[in-house]
Amino acid sequence: MDAFALSLSYGISNVNKKNMIVTAITVGIFHFFMPLIGNVVGLPLFEYTLIKPRYVLFVVFLILSIDMIIHFFEVEDKKIELNFIGIILFAISVSFDSFSVGIGISYIYDNILLVVSSFCLISMLFTFLGFSLGKKISNKIGKLSFLFGGIILFLYSFVVLTNH
Repeated sequence: MDAFALSLSYGISNVNKKNMIVTAITVGIFHFFMPLIGNVVGLPLFEYTLIKPRYVLFVVFLILSIDMIIHFFEVEDKKIELNFIGIILFAISVSFDSFSVGIGISYIYDNILLVVSSFCLISMLFTFLGFSLGKKISNKIGKLSFLFGGIILFLYSFVVLTNH
């Protein structure tokens, strides 16, 4: 859901098709490796730190939602460019919670590679669908889509914070 919500808000900014595809693939790759890494090193890391993935996601989504709402009130149009660093940060922000999934996944499923492969494919699909839907919404309602996207992300940030 994180990947879908964030890609939806970026899709409103009319990200080009190439960046949509590259970002979706990158998110998928991160959703493949983050649970694997979490499975190996995550449990000790979360036992000894106060930082939990939901707090990081809350802050990221809250900042993005506020930025979108502010953009609605700006006079000049703004186009979000996803460069290499932006794509990596995007992928990390939506994949960070997959790290914590990896902590307990071996207790639930025997075939961890099947599970992380499913995460990879589904997250790629949801990311691409979010971009596409965001672009269609933007074409239909224009700048108002930033206000709606910002409100949705704002509310979703609190869902992430309270839903764990």
